[in-house]
Amino acid sequence: MIKKIIAAAVASFLLTASVFTPNAVAAPKSVAAKKIEKLFPVPDAEGLIASGTSLITFSNTGGANSNVVVTSFDLLGTTLWQLTIDSGVDEVATAAFTDTSGDIWLAGSAALAFTLIESATAASSAENPDGVLLEPLVPLRADMNQLALWKISSTGELLETFTSEQSTTPLVDNISVNDSGISIIGKMQERSFLINSSLTGVMGKALFIGSSKTNLTSVVRSSDGSVNVFGDSSETLAGKKLAGIRDGILVKVSKSGAIKSLVRSSALKGNRSWLSADANFTLTGFVKVRKNIESAITRFNSSFAPLWTVRYPSNGNSRLIASGNKSHVAIGSTSAIKGIKGWRPREPQLLVLSFDRKGRLLAATGSADLVSASSLAYSKEIGLFGIATARDSSLHIFKAG
Repeated sequence: MIKKIIAAAVASFLLTASVFTPNAVAAPKSVAAKKIEKLFPVPDAEGLIASGTSLITFSNTGGANSNVVVTSFDLLGTTLWQLTIDSGVDEVATAAFTDTSGDIWLAGSAALAFTLIESATAASSAENPDGVLLEPLVPLRADMNQLALWKISSTGELLETFTSEQSTTPLVDNISVNDSGISIIGKMQERSFLINSSLTGVMGKALFIGSSKTNLTSVVRSSDGSVNVFGDSSETLAGKKLAGIRDGILVKVSKSGAIKSLVRSSALKGNRSWLSADANFTLTGFVKVRKNIESAITRFNSSFAPLWTVRYPSNGNSRLIASGNKSHVAIGSTSAIKGIKGWRPREPQLLVLSFDRKGRLLAATGSADLVSASSLAYSKEIGLFGIATARDSSLHIFKAG
């Protein structure tokens, strides 16, 4: 009887949304580490996406007013087209996404431009599930209080611009687009927000999640209009208490803007954060306990139950992108890894790993010249690419596999 009670208690613990252990661990498969191909420098690039056979970067320029520059390259580094978004006032892009038609979506902040199309705003109140008392918001720059969306064709034509006025400057971190709409996450006055928009630019009110102690880093929009956001928190959220020093969080938000569930992933006396996610519900982030740092890669089901997980020693940096049922993860690897032949870094080196949906390691590519990736991009026409920092701190586009 006692054994049955203990077994039931353990099963209940595994199903709670505060601390969890994955149900299965991906078995390592022996692969040979191939060499990453470093292509060409992109000194000002802040992000990379792929559309068809082109690689597209975006950057922000200074001067009398800040502008957004979008550049399309071929695989040799030749510029195919370049678009400067300049409304005559300041605009800054900080996140990008390619939709299924190949169109490019940029998100960021902007001043109120004379010719921009002002979007309608849905009349709904902001959610505050934890009853956090809001301090008066002081604008960082009153002229940059517009949340901005730019839609660009794969040939470099600015198709549409949408803005929505906010109470303070929105600092966008990530964007997800599908046929059901657009989801944007970021910070406003040090609080993490989620804002949803229709494809025609009708933006809803901000859903704030937690206080300055919570960070949202990645967003994945579902086909039914619900939204999944990921990041980390060092405070109680949705009734779920802090388990480590800082926990990774997975939050499901309904189409109506209500928090449906929240799962915490923790390390005892440690720091955890989810940094990147793909549409397959595969996530990557760091786990830091004392001086030990690892990159965790975990695949979840749609209810946030873990299916498999692996961890590798790293500098904590990691990025992830999907291609079909495969997930590709770039980490700053710091040691040899069992199952990867010929990989023995003595200092942080870029390593890109490819997994199938069951967590089997399919391929590994690495570089002694590059340290860690800031962006990954995938196109079925040209494959897997990214932007990485070299040892001299310069930025380069690379091809993996």
